[in-house]
Amino acid sequence: MTFLSSLSSLLKPVLYALFLLVWTVPIAWADAVGETELVIHAVDFPPYEIENPGPDGRLGFDVEIAVEAFKRVGIAARVDFLPWNRVLSMAEHGTTVAALSCAKAESRDHYFNYSDPISSSTNVYVALKDFKGRIPQTLADGKGFKIVVVAGYTNEFELRDAGIPYHPAVNDEGALNILIKRKFDFFYSTREFVQHIAVDLKISGKLQYFTTGNSVDFHLCFSRLWPNSKVLLEKFNKGLAEIRADGTFEAIHAKYQ
Repeated sequence: MTFLSSLSSLLKPVLYALFLLVWTVPIAWADAVGETELVIHAVDFPPYEIENPGPDGRLGFDVEIAVEAFKRVGIAARVDFLPWNRVLSMAEHGTTVAALSCAKAESRDHYFNYSDPISSSTNVYVALKDFKGRIPQTLADGKGFKIVVVAGYTNEFELRDAGIPYHPAVNDEGALNILIKRKFDFFYSTREFVQHIAVDLKISGKLQYFTTGNSVDFHLCFSRLWPNSKVLLEKFNKGLAEIRADGTFEAIHAKYQ
C-alpha cells in the first residue's frame, strides 16, 4: 500500500463525517429557525390562549403575540392545544419547542429557557357571592379555608410553598365545579382567566374575587432540549421587542379589553 493510498483510507471517514456535518447542520438549523413551521403547545386558557375561537376569531392575546413576534424575525409558528401536564412533559423531554403561557417556577428551571415577559396575571381567591367569612387580603390569609387549585399550575406551587393546605383539581372547570357544588371556600386562580370563562359558563353572577396582592409574569418557555433553543429564544425576544416598540403589542391586548 502506497503512502497516498494509506492517507486516502485514513481520510475517508473524516471526509464522510464532514460531509454529513455540512449537510445535516443546515437542515437542523432550517427546521429550528423557521424553514418549517414551529409548533408551540398550550392549554386552553382564555383570554391568553383560546382553543375554540368564537365568531370574533380571537385566538388569545398570548397566541397572537407569540405568532407575530416570530413572524417579525421570519419564523412561521402556530399553537396547538394539549392538557397542560402533557405540555410540560413534552417540554421536559424535548418533544415540543415551547410552552405557552408559562410562569417561572423552580421545578421547571432545569428544562425551560424563559422568554422576556409577554403578559401577566392577577392571582386571586375566587369565592361564591354568598361567602360570608373573613376576606383574605394576602396569600397567607387563605390558611384555615377549604381551597381548590388546579394541579400543575404555578398557583398550586404558591400554595404548597406557603404551607397552605389545598385540594388539587384536574382542570379549571373541575375546580369551579368543586367550588360551587362542594361548597369550598376558595378557588385560587388567575382573575383574568376565571372572569373570561365565567361568562361562557354563565356563572359570572355567582362569583366574587379577592386579590392577594400577587401577580405573575407569563413567558414563552422554550424546551432546553429542543435544537437551537437559545437561538430561537433570542430571535423571539428580538421580535417581541419590535412589536412592543411599534405599538402592535398594545394593539393586540386592546382587542381583549
